[in-house]
Amino acid sequence: METVLWSQEWWVLGLMSLTVLFMLLFGLFIASYKVLKRSFGWGSPSLGPSYVETSLAAGSSLGAGFPSDYPAVGELIDGDRGKALIKWVNRIFIAIVLQCTTLYLMSQYPGMESPFWLGIVLQGFTYGSAALFYASGQKEIE
Repeated sequence: METVLWSQEWWVLGLMSLTVLFMLLFGLFIASYKVLKRSFGWGSPSLGPSYVETSLAAGSSLGAGFPSDYPAVGELIDGDRGKALIKWVNRIFIAIVLQCTTLYLMSQYPGMESPFWLGIVLQGFTYGSAALFYASGQKEIE
């Protein structure tokens, strides 16, 4: 006997809402990447020296000094917009992790039929959102 919610499997609605949250997190990642690109002049030599040129001119290795020499994403955006971006990235990341955990625990109850691949998909959402959270500059914020 399968558990059906609104003429669909119970886990389909959870995966659809996870997809929407992940797309929102990806949109915020793209916004933070555009801010970094605009601030450092990446991809456009007319805007100024790139990080690689600056590092090589200083005689340092490629990854040396990035977190301390350059501002975090929240510092690049003026005032309240930067704080709002940081807050929403944190909130969406936490919502994705909590929802993945809830769906996984629900799938373990007897009688809650779920496909064998649901756990793998939930891990993909969790680790994918963690990678976007990390890459959007959240690791540098105190």
